[in-house]
Amino acid sequence: MDIKNILILSMVKGIGPAFIKKNCHRLINDSSCDQIVKESKPEELDNLVSYAKTADEIMSDCKDNDIKMVSIIDAEYPSQLKEIGDPPSVLFIKGNLSLLNHVIAIIGTRHSSELGNKIAERVGSYFADYFSICNGLVEGIDEHSIYVGSKVLSNVVGIISGGLCYNETCSSHHIQVINDVLEAGGLIISEYYPRQKEDMYSGSKASRIQAGLSHGLILVQSKIDGGSKYTLAKFAKLGRPIGVIHFPSSAEYQSESFGANRLIAEKGKDGLAQMIGLKKTSSINIGPLIVLSNKDDYNKLIQSMSIANNNVLF
Repeated sequence: MDIKNILILSMVKGIGPAFIKKNCHRLINDSSCDQIVKESKPEELDNLVSYAKTADEIMSDCKDNDIKMVSIIDAEYPSQLKEIGDPPSVLFIKGNLSLLNHVIAIIGTRHSSELGNKIAERVGSYFADYFSICNGLVEGIDEHSIYVGSKVLSNVVGIISGGLCYNETCSSHHIQVINDVLEAGGLIISEYYPRQKEDMYSGSKASRIQAGLSHGLILVQSKIDGGSKYTLAKFAKLGRPIGVIHFPSSAEYQSESFGANRLIAEKGKDGLAQMIGLKKTSSINIGPLIVLSNKDDYNKLIQSMSIANNNVLF
């Protein structure tokens, strides 16, 4: 099935990413999406012509704006992303796809403190020697983890919550960060159509892509009820290592803004379950949970990520 038909299928009401993942064999073997729609959502057959027109418009936008489309059955589609329950059927991409080979998510609050910013800068700079740094490129911890001074790191993977015609779909500040990432040789990914604007739900939805793409994750700073819980909730199903910044010697670390860090550092999986709203730790599937207080701890996380990925990182 070509990418146009996959786009059309993704527009059918009642057919979502989880359904498409389950039926990947049909995408490989069928020449069009018509039969799948006929079997699963026959009431939508009359709408396929309209969906096809929209797909043509999307593909034209991609061509005109140098946006690459990668479908879930393409060889370039990142295998680690397929492990989530609802991977996007089509990714829209600008930049260096090779950065997806070894990825770590560095995440935290948008309302970061001076201590959080300093830690994010140090952690981002350190782990960038080993991995691509992945997050949503938003203000706060995300931004501070990808900049060294005024320059962005060269191996950043940004997951944005609007389309890749980002001059139209994102805020002015976000546009500048995206431009910095691309100019430095990084990669920008979205699941949204090129001209689709950000909304109040798209950020939390995009967090599952951050989780799926990343071989490990570091939480730098978050309240217990902070937005980082969305990425952590997805990541906690993937059996991959998690690092949590822990800096108890600082008075600032005792503030509410580091509440999630303290909770997880002190209670481990129980604390993680509490943050992401799970009643039982048995529902959590993670690799080692490593409390990060110094560079020795950083190296433990790097080693655990290497083991989790069959030592392919070194």
